[in-house]
Amino acid sequence: MTAEQYKPIYHWFNTHPAVKRLVVFLDRWLPLVPFVCYPVLLCLLNVRLSRLFLTQKQAALDFMVLIARSVFVPGLVFWGGTLLRSRLHFPRPYEQPGFTPLVAKESRGHSMPSRHALSAAVLAAVWLYFYPAAGCVMVGIALLICCLRVLTGVHHVRDVVCGFVLGFVLGFAGMWLL
Repeated sequence: MTAEQYKPIYHWFNTHPAVKRLVVFLDRWLPLVPFVCYPVLLCLLNVRLSRLFLTQKQAALDFMVLIARSVFVPGLVFWGGTLLRSRLHFPRPYEQPGFTPLVAKESRGHSMPSRHALSAAVLAAVWLYFYPAAGCVMVGIALLICCLRVLTGVHHVRDVVCGFVLGFVLGFAGMWLL
């Protein structure tokens, strides 16, 4: 998105201050939902595991593999996304002359893929594997995070699309195909 393309968005938010405050608030705090829900998922999985150990030892051992996968897949995807960002070193939208984002940032480059989008998407894929209804909610939250990152002017559309697709596809593949 160019500075000229973003100016109408920026102007609209400035003429609607309540909506602007809401978008900035959500951009700041909504990414905490997947971050907080992930340990909740791991706790739920460990409760299931302890119940399995009481009744079915072999099923419990098989379930331990799934729990390990639910830890390693997001970790590896996040690590790989961070490496990709540093290699690509794409500029952020607000680095363009005349571009004023809704959320002021100091960081430069490392824009693609968006780690917020990547992380939320991979965690949504893990949730989908174990709890499909909650996973669908997490996918919705991940998509909303993507939209917010673009609306606030801190990422290009390509950054969040790349982050979401990479996170979700790799998370899906890691959980279902390994």
